[in-house]
Amino acid sequence: MEVHRSGYYYKRKRDDSEVIDAISKKAEHSKDGFWKIYCRLRNEGYQWNHKRVYRVYKLMNLNYRRRLKRRLPSREKETLITPNGMNLSWSMDFVSDVLTNGRRFRVLNIIDDYNREIIAMEVGTSMPSERVLSILEKVIWCVGKPESIRVDNGPEFIADVFKSWCNGNGIKIKYIQPGKPTQNSFVERFNGSYRRGILDAYLFDNLNQVRELTEIWMNDYNKSRPHESLGDISPKAYLEKMKTQTEIKEAI
Repeated sequence: MEVHRSGYYYKRKRDDSEVIDAISKKAEHSKDGFWKIYCRLRNEGYQWNHKRVYRVYKLMNLNYRRRLKRRLPSREKETLITPNGMNLSWSMDFVSDVLTNGRRFRVLNIIDDYNREIIAMEVGTSMPSERVLSILEKVIWCVGKPESIRVDNGPEFIADVFKSWCNGNGIKIKYIQPGKPTQNSFVERFNGSYRRGILDAYLFDNLNQVRELTEIWMNDYNKSRPHESLGDISPKAYLEKMKTQTEIKEAI
C-alpha cells in the first residue's frame, strides 16, 4: 500500500484528557463561546495555546450554537369563574388564517368574561407585544380598565414589556398552564364561533376584506346573536337585563 512502516505503527502520544476536563467544567455552567472559555482557562493558569484548545473544543462539538429554550415559571391552575360585573376579567387570545396568496394573518380577540361581549378584534400580519399594548390602551380609553386579563403563554404575553405595562397599570395577568387551553375556555369558545362564522366561510384576498366582514360579524355577535350561557340573548341585551335587575334591587 506504499505506506511507510513508521507511519503505520505511529501512535499519537498527546493526551487531551486534561484539556477536555477543563473545557467541560467551563462549558457546563456557562453558555460562553470559545474565546470566553479560552480566556477563563488562561486566567486560571493553563498555558495551552488557542490552537490546541480550539481543536479540542471542536472535537467536543461545542462550536455549534445551541438554541436555548426559554423556561416558563410554574403556572398555578385558577378556577374559571364568571365574574359578577363588567371589566373584572377579560380573556385574550389569537386566531390565525391565510389569505388566498398564502400570506398568514392573525386576529387578536379580547372579550369580557362577564357577558362574553367582544371588546376588540384586531386584524394584522404582525402582532408583537407593542401592538398588543397599543390596542389595549385604545380599548381601555373607550370601555375602561379591567382588573385582570387571562392569557396563554404566547411570546407576546410573556414578554417583559407586556408584564411591565400590566404591572404599571394595576392589571393582574392570569396565565393558564401550558397545554391547557380549556383554562381559557371563554375566549377559546369564541374563537371557534369566529372561525366557523368568518374564517372558514370565506376566502380573503386582502386584510381589508377580513376587517370588513369581522366588523359586521362583531356587531351582530354583540347586539343580536343569542348566547346559550346568557339565556339565549345577546351580550348587549344581557348587560342591559342585569343593569335593570340591579336598579330594581337598589330601588327596593
